[in-house]
Amino acid sequence: MTVLTPYILLLMLAATLFVLVPVLRFRHQKMSQQSDAREQKNIELFQQNISELENNLADNLITQDEHEKLKLEFERNFLNDMESGKASKKKSASSYTKLAPLVLMFFIPIGSFLFYRSIGSGPELVLPELIERLNSSDSVDEQLVSLTEIAEVLNQRFQRRSDDVQTGYTLGTLYISLEEYADAIRVFSQLSEGMEPNIDKATVLGQLAQSQYLLADSTITPTAQKTIDEALLLNSNEQAIMSILAVEALLGDDLAGAASYWRRQISQLPVGSAQIAQLNERIATIESFLGEDQLDAAQNGYTVTVRVSIDESIRDQIDPEMRVFVFARSESVQFPLAAREYALADLPLDVILDDSMAMMPQFTLSTVETVFVGATIARTATADTGGFRVQSESFILAEQEGPIDLLVIDPVP
Repeated sequence: MTVLTPYILLLMLAATLFVLVPVLRFRHQKMSQQSDAREQKNIELFQQNISELENNLADNLITQDEHEKLKLEFERNFLNDMESGKASKKKSASSYTKLAPLVLMFFIPIGSFLFYRSIGSGPELVLPELIERLNSSDSVDEQLVSLTEIAEVLNQRFQRRSDDVQTGYTLGTLYISLEEYADAIRVFSQLSEGMEPNIDKATVLGQLAQSQYLLADSTITPTAQKTIDEALLLNSNEQAIMSILAVEALLGDDLAGAASYWRRQISQLPVGSAQIAQLNERIATIESFLGEDQLDAAQNGYTVTVRVSIDESIRDQIDPEMRVFVFARSESVQFPLAAREYALADLPLDVILDDSMAMMPQFTLSTVETVFVGATIARTATADTGGFRVQSESFILAEQEGPIDLLVIDPVP
């Protein structure tokens, strides 16, 4: 900020002079024209008085002595008026030329700078200084003060540009770090409203759910559950949601469930991430307390192997833009417990469906006893008219050992 200030003031001064000089020149010209008009008026009035005086003398209305005295008086008044006008013109021009520029030269740049600092983007210029102060702080209290000031600056920026995802996300997570959960909820709610339904919105909703969860003293309220469900529809393994559900599983003594959620977190992290090592350490600790059956469930969960092929009689009727959707469902749940998408060129194919492919973490293959599997060839997963599908009978997961063969042949009605 200290480096930029002189340049900002210099630019403001140049801009002020750029506007001010033509204005003052125009004003001086206008005043000069007004003064010239007054002089011309005085001349006309003097000439009129002299003419009337001559007429009065010719008509013997006044004597020669009176004529001389009155003429001398008119001339003296005329000269005084002319001298007074010239002095006033000179004084006025000097006043505007000298005083006004000096006043405006200092007032406009300083006023503009203060105005910019108060309602413009000026506060953002202090961010580098605040971050530098944060990095050099030795005490927790100093760091807390710096973080609070950074949050204030980011909040001002976000209020001006509520569609700025980067600023909003940074501000929201900073509020969570400062335990200002209500402010975090405000920011993430406002940010999510204008976002397209994609994985980025799922991430924002995950942070919103975490804020709602923490504000309610680590309780999944109906509002938080609604946010969780919305996020998982966009990303079934969203990081913050998996973390919340893992904590809830631990609180419910479901160690295998907690390990499963952490594994799903790992599936979303980049290779080599430090968080992967932390999660693996947690999983290893959990597994040391599990029995053999629980350990197998935690590591694998239930899986279903499906072999999908297409009947040659319908191959010519399939649009090349169609996709292959393979799923496992239960009669008690409205949406797939596991699903995968493939290209037509992948057929025939073998698919292993497991818990990591669930649309919502509370509804997986491991949460039900019986399921059925199916495959659809269509433009969308909803199986529009013109597509083809096949579906198996329901079966008990624990008793299913071999793969299930599916031959796609029936048209979607």
